[in-house]
Amino acid sequence: MVMKKHRPSKFSVIFIITAGIITAVALFYVQKNYPDISVTDKKMDIKPPVATTTPVTKPKPGQTPPPAPKPTSINLPIPFTSQAPTANWDQLHNEACEEASAIMANAYLTGDKDVVIPAKNVEAQIASLTQWQDKSFGYHLDTTAEETAEMISGYYGLKATIVEDYTLQNIKDALNNHSVVILPVNGRLIGNPNYKQPGPIYHMLVVRGYTSADGLITNDSGTRLGQNYPYTFNTLYNAAADWDHSANTITSANKIMIVVSK
Repeated sequence: MVMKKHRPSKFSVIFIITAGIITAVALFYVQKNYPDISVTDKKMDIKPPVATTTPVTKPKPGQTPPPAPKPTSINLPIPFTSQAPTANWDQLHNEACEEASAIMANAYLTGDKDVVIPAKNVEAQIASLTQWQDKSFGYHLDTTAEETAEMISGYYGLKATIVEDYTLQNIKDALNNHSVVILPVNGRLIGNPNYKQPGPIYHMLVVRGYTSADGLITNDSGTRLGQNYPYTFNTLYNAAADWDHSANTITSANKIMIVVSK
């Protein structure tokens, strides 16, 4: 018996063609409106967020940049010496605090890396400085702050400025600028137990740093233990003094400091 082949009806053919057209249109619509969606797996292609940074604001041409923050403490590496480096406390060395302060200031500002300046070097400079003073002033014992500044400028070629009625902030500003501060004081009022008592009536010391409060760090040449010696600002300020040639003693009328720089 011969079987007849079954032919699809005209309605079935039309249905299949219509379904194909609808499917194709749907796929076209999805690809056009949802390009980030894969038709095969339907998963979203999510990219990680791009990191952003805050742009650094640079000063405009001609505009002054903001000042750098000031440190809360500082201690400049100023080389130390006693005014009697060989422990010879004769009249010359008893009165050599001005010369010792000048020597320390010059050592720092000329890049000397010594922690303690060699005694031979100090003695040679004290001798030369006293000779310069004798030639310039006619004497070398007990020079005023102004004369000491003149000696520093004349002998070493450094800039030495007198500041009257100074404040703690004046000292901090000078040290922040890497200048050396020299303070003339009444040595009997600052309470250093290492002095031969009662201490020098007229004295000069180097301020090399300050602490976060009102503390000052000094190189005090009046004792071999004077390196990094601490005082409060009030102690040194209240003892401030200068030499008065007319009275042949100190005067406390003015608060004076010497700022030494290149």
